[in-house]
Amino acid sequence: MFPRSGARTAPLRCNTLHRAAPALLCILPLLFAAARTSRADKSTIAAQSPYERPQDLIREARAAAAQSQWDQAALSYQQAVQLLPRDAGLRVELAAALAKAGRLTDAIGSYEAALRISPGNLPAELGLAQAYRGVHNYEETRRVLERAVREHPKSAAPLAALGDLEIELQTFDAAIGHLRAAAALEPANNSTRNLLAAAYQAKGDYENALAQLSKVLARDPQNALAHFLRAEICSARNDDARALPEAEKASALQPQNPRARALLGKILLRIADNESAAASAAPGEAPEPTARAATCRKAVAALEPVLETKASDAETLFLLSRAYRCAGQEDQAKKTLADFEAASQNDHATRENQHQAEHLVEQANDLALKNDLPGALNLLQQAVAKDPGYGPAYSLYAKLYYSSGDLNKATEAISKAVALNPYIPDFLYVQGKILEKQGRLDEALAAFERTVLVNPKEADAYFEMGVIYQQRSDRPRAFAAYKKAAELSPTDEDYRRAVASLSPHHDKP
Repeated sequence: MFPRSGARTAPLRCNTLHRAAPALLCILPLLFAAARTSRADKSTIAAQSPYERPQDLIREARAAAAQSQWDQAALSYQQAVQLLPRDAGLRVELAAALAKAGRLTDAIGSYEAALRISPGNLPAELGLAQAYRGVHNYEETRRVLERAVREHPKSAAPLAALGDLEIELQTFDAAIGHLRAAAALEPANNSTRNLLAAAYQAKGDYENALAQLSKVLARDPQNALAHFLRAEICSARNDDARALPEAEKASALQPQNPRARALLGKILLRIADNESAAASAAPGEAPEPTARAATCRKAVAALEPVLETKASDAETLFLLSRAYRCAGQEDQAKKTLADFEAASQNDHATRENQHQAEHLVEQANDLALKNDLPGALNLLQQAVAKDPGYGPAYSLYAKLYYSSGDLNKATEAISKAVALNPYIPDFLYVQGKILEKQGRLDEALAAFERTVLVNPKEADAYFEMGVIYQQRSDRPRAFAAYKKAAELSPTDEDYRRAVASLSPHHDKP
């Protein structure tokens, strides 16, 4: 297992394993840790700015952002922040650019820095919550938004964001409560009412959902999402007469939206089937295929563009094969049906391989705990063959290689894991431990900082940061890091001893 650093014999604390477990491996905790300032905010920009005034850099950054050149915008904002370090609003703009550039841990650090300068800054709180949501830390997302609600009781924005989060987490009653409160504060906010309608819809309360959508469309008749949601609800009620014009409107307003097109195609196919059934049921009357074929051709036109963005989507291929067949395009129908069958088989095989890879990694971990390194490595090899994109397999590889002293292979394995899932705290922590063992302390510190940025309750990462600071004779920072670890895990004797060893009173007789 990974031993903790420093002059101690106790094994690495682990949520899932007892301290006395066999000493080959310890599955690292997936706890959340206290956010810290990102290294992007703390490091000096290597290239010196040619500008004398920060306003020039800010203008350059905003111009780059307007062109969606997020890396350049972030660089210019970073240089401006060096000149105006106490400007909270500037740090919020930097954080937003970092988030757009896909640098979410750096964004979290910048938002937190803004909040240290300006506690209660609502844009910073909303941005921080969104960044936490981006790294799938829903606990911290909720905590930040609930704090924002308390601090800004007359603002609808944090309530709406909290409702949106609850929809994603499928806690629909909570979502409705937050969104109703937001709508009461901002009755004309159509985005909030669309979210509220979606929450009612997900709960199966179609009447209240439609009531909200009617309010949206009364203010904005061209609101594509409202038309789409209304089409979905009417379709779920088998009310195709009302669903069709809504779906057509949503698709016309957003012709590149694959969900709108797929819904329109599905409704058209059902209408075509109903037309065929009605014609067949009419006694003494011959079916009239012309109207049905025309409806099916409309379904084809709606569905074909979806494959441009979802080429292997099984559901779309199935719908399109039906549309081709009823439109009289038999050759296309056969080809698309074959594509559907291949996509379905591939989807099934992928899901099965993912499930098997997960099971194999669990078995490998069990063998590792029994000190069966060859057996564990063999199972991991099978897991990677089943699913080359399963990050936990590479993370476990890294832990095993670390335990056996092969740091080169451990580095290679954890690099693959982090590349696949850059915001998994376990992966970041393992990466930090390997770098620390290699003596690459700056990089190790950065990895531990990313760990606690993503997870504000990761005590072990704080402890390792304390070890590095102590090695550098930076006693104040080491003490602060050890203290944070102890605060997060107050029953841990190792943490308490580390704090006591650097306490201001420790050296006094």
